[in-house]
Amino acid sequence: MAGPCTASATPPSSAEVVLEVPDIDGASDAFAALVDAARSVDPSLPPLPAGAASQCGPSPAAFTLPPGLTKPPWLRQRAPQGERYEYLRANLRDLKLATVCEEAVCPNIGECWNGGGGGGDGEAGHEIGTATIMLLGDTCTRGCRFCAVNTASTPAPPDENEPEHTAAAIAAWGVGYVVLTSVDRDDLPDGGAAHYARTVRAVKARAPHILVECLVGDFAGDLAAVDLLANSGLDVFAHNLETVASLQRRVRDPRAGYDQSLAVLRAAKSAKPGLFTKSSLMLGFGETDDEVIDAMCDLRDAGVDILTFGQYLQPTPRHLPVVEFVHPDKFEHWRRFGEEECGFRYVASGPLVRSSYRAGEFFVEAMIREERKA
Repeated sequence: MAGPCTASATPPSSAEVVLEVPDIDGASDAFAALVDAARSVDPSLPPLPAGAASQCGPSPAAFTLPPGLTKPPWLRQRAPQGERYEYLRANLRDLKLATVCEEAVCPNIGECWNGGGGGGDGEAGHEIGTATIMLLGDTCTRGCRFCAVNTASTPAPPDENEPEHTAAAIAAWGVGYVVLTSVDRDDLPDGGAAHYARTVRAVKARAPHILVECLVGDFAGDLAAVDLLANSGLDVFAHNLETVASLQRRVRDPRAGYDQSLAVLRAAKSAKPGLFTKSSLMLGFGETDDEVIDAMCDLRDAGVDILTFGQYLQPTPRHLPVVEFVHPDKFEHWRRFGEEECGFRYVASGPLVRSSYRAGEFFVEAMIREERKA
């Protein structure tokens, strides 16, 4: 195991692409304009850090996109298609199940749903593809400025049959690892924790061999809800920190928070011996290297075992713009730094990596099964 995470030194910078953001009402810097607008409403918000967009790489003039492209070439991904994709899509529709893959406009849906190439050892069932099931409906009670999921203050009541339908679908797929996630449901007394727990128990009853990861919200800081889910039989408790401390209030809904998220992860780790915990950070909002290191150290201090890094991509023009496209070499740097300097058990880091990502899930599955053999 690598030594403890320290933030005493800034890592060496590597190539990172910094692009001009679109104008907003004639402003030359859309992100700064958004920050100024936010501060006019809430003067307590900190100002945009000086030089935030250039901390990790060259000036905007250092990279020019080819004509007709709006993203760097490393962000290109194949369109969703194929027999396995269509099978999963039809199966999910028949059971009236939602997936975060579709609702959040994930760029990896074609790769994950089509399967193949992930297991490497030809494990039975892995070629069928994977999907991240979204429980509790498709409408969130929060309005984070990075997320494309529908929002409303009073979503429809949860489907009481959803836990059993979900378990039936997952058992039929023949996978070894599944991710359950959900929208935030602040309208429910426990934030949906009991619904999650029912689903986990239903999956384990039908297919005890399947490892279950739950990627959850913060349950409004309700640690009793965290304890309930942590003791439901799941194998990985995941909750995303999303961004560095200074950008939380710009990126996430005001009801979320840096300290609250760390408290949830810490509580999950202490609630159940042997439970793996996981979190994720998006890059590209204008965070600095030092801020990324601080967040990594805070996550390790909270006992987090698994960390993922991915590139933030603006889902619609209404959402926060991308401040920088981080080069794959820098993502590789953060992977090594997280595992070798901070001591995370596993770090998945790349422009198209997401908190639920098929390649990472295969590795985590193998890691958990190997540890339980010992």
